[in-house]
Amino acid sequence: MSNPMDQYENRKTDILEKSKRTNKDEGFEYAEKQGNSIGVIIYAVVAAVLLIFSIPDKPIIANTVGALSFTWVTGGTLSYYRFTKQRAYLLCAIASALATICFIIMVFAL
Repeated sequence: MSNPMDQYENRKTDILEKSKRTNKDEGFEYAEKQGNSIGVIIYAVVAAVLLIFSIPDKPIIANTVGALSFTWVTGGTLSYYRFTKQRAYLLCAIASALATICFIIMVFAL
């Protein structure tokens, strides 16, 4: 009989080799999942606030949708930046956060 530890080590080596052959970056996939979860939370909070205050005013739906969309982008790109530390993601997060603020101001200004 072969040693169970040898079988474990062989299996572990095979898994590592297979992982090296694929082009998937597991760290980037993790960042993507984190971005989605952060985006969903931020999206839900901003949507709740905007919908509560915009129910009587139907014409501001476009601004509400814009605010919600840019909020989603902010959450996703901020998560990518936290993982990759690439300035492009940070700039996108800042720009989309500013766009979100502008849309929110337009929603409450009407």
